Amino acid sequence: MRRLHTTVVALCALAAAVSAPVEANAQTTGGRVVVLVRHAEKEAGDDPALTPDGAARARTLVHVLSGRRLEAVYVSEFRRTRDTGAPAADAAGLTPIVVEARDVEGLARAIRAGAAGTTLVVGHSNTVPALISALGAPPVPEIPESAYDDLFVVTLSPQGGADVVRLKYGAPTPPG
Repeated sequence: MRRLHTTVVALCALAAAVSAPVEANAQTTGGRVVVLVRHAEKEAGDDPALTPDGAARARTLVHVLSGRRLEAVYVSEFRRTRDTGAPAADAAGLTPIVVEARDVEGLARAIRAGAAGTTLVVGHSNTVPALISALGAPPVPEIPESAYDDLFVVTLSPQGGADVVRLKYGAPTPPG
């Protein structure tokens, strides 16, 4: 029970940590914020489902984003991204928009043309950093294949640039 309490306290602190920069950034940019995560932990195989830990991480994402009204949720054609984004989309009453994983530039254009507010993008270890750059934010380090706990908050500038903040969410990825 103590571990559960510690986890709940950590989740609340994390939600506050994410909401504060998202709120502050939204106020200074006219409300244009993009939250990007890599899909959660996955099983093995060609188009795998999430593991139980991955499903828990996807549910945690709902809590982390609970202070923001999502305007859109983008996922790739792969099951692991759809399964990661589905709980947040359901909580917001949205249908996820499926885009080709490799069309990073097209997704960046769609996000820039979209409504003001918060957009969630669930991508892959190689597409999340590429999309952050395509949105005009400073480059971020490569996401290791074993890391699932990164959460990036990109604030879009009306002039075309962007800022990025790297946070962590959910259970920490084990070192290795």
